Amino acid sequence: MDIKTLRKNYDKLTVKERFAALVAANVRDDDQERKALLQSAPRKTFSFPNTYGLSEAFIFLSMWHVLSQLGYAATFYFLLGQDETDPVKVKGYDFNDARLLIQRRILEGREAWRAICREYGVDPEGLLGDFPEIEMIRMTELIVIRANEESPLELTDLQEAINGYREAIETKRKDWE
Repeated sequence: MDIKTLRKNYDKLTVKERFAALVAANVRDDDQERKALLQSAPRKTFSFPNTYGLSEAFIFLSMWHVLSQLGYAATFYFLLGQDETDPVKVKGYDFNDARLLIQRRILEGREAWRAICREYGVDPEGLLGDFPEIEMIRMTELIVIRANEESPLELTDLQEAINGYREAIETKRKDWE
């Protein structure tokens, strides 16, 4: 079927066909095609409580936070297993600086998450409790905290992390308003 015939029949596309066409238009960076597909799509009307946007924003941020912390944890454990005297493995990096940076990122993520949850009056542990690898994150955070008890790390990018979390929530929340 040629594109003109397809465009004349946009209103007859199934949801799956329209989705596939939208993905293809996005891949081609064809904004005109994407808009035409969206404009011709049948509409549905929904009603949702005014808390829905904020709930969706926290679901998004919770997933993002967990994925970030798991990534940092993986890097942390990778670095623990490396031989810092092997120049091939640490080429271009000061090994101790890399270890300290990843530990700082773990703690900044933890504290940013807690700060945002306090700001919105929600339980930071309760929101993360159902994630399958949350115990790995908690254990890693505890190990990093204990490893730095005598000389606590300065969380130099904490405010930036908090602002990033706040911006993510507000951006996602506004999508529903």
